[in-house]
Amino acid sequence: MPSQIKVDEIKNVAGQYKIKTNVFEGQTTAGSITVQGEGTNTTNLQQGLAKAWVNFNGTGTPAPRDSYNQSSLTDNGTGDFTQNFSSNFGNVNYSLGWAGGQHTVTWGIYMGYSSYGLTTSSHRHNVENPSDTSQDTILNTLLFIGDLA
Repeated sequence: MPSQIKVDEIKNVAGQYKIKTNVFEGQTTAGSITVQGEGTNTTNLQQGLAKAWVNFNGTGTPAPRDSYNQSSLTDNGTGDFTQNFSSNFGNVNYSLGWAGGQHTVTWGIYMGYSSYGLTTSSHRHNVENPSDTSQDTILNTLLFIGDLA
């Protein structure tokens, strides 16, 4: 039988509950770390993390306000953008969410969104106004979830 350590509390030398580590691994394999979610449900930590995201202004010279795992942003034309990832996805079956809009009098003007050109290293999309015309928008946010290579 493997050795076991059973304790009621673990504290660092300063007597605090925060313990810092630079490595956190599952019990037996990569991808096995689970955390308790709501109630008694558990969530796989690796699967539930955003693997890339970006918030950018798509007007003028598009530039990210902030991002994660994005090496660059390409302006392919009016309303047509490509997010280039710093770390590739393992396949093209990742999921994404998009929100955006154009501020005129109030926020919330509906914008259509079409996704095409999915690759493991980038994602290309087009933003359209209610008249189905491509349009640069002030607010563009994308969130990507999936397995990295």
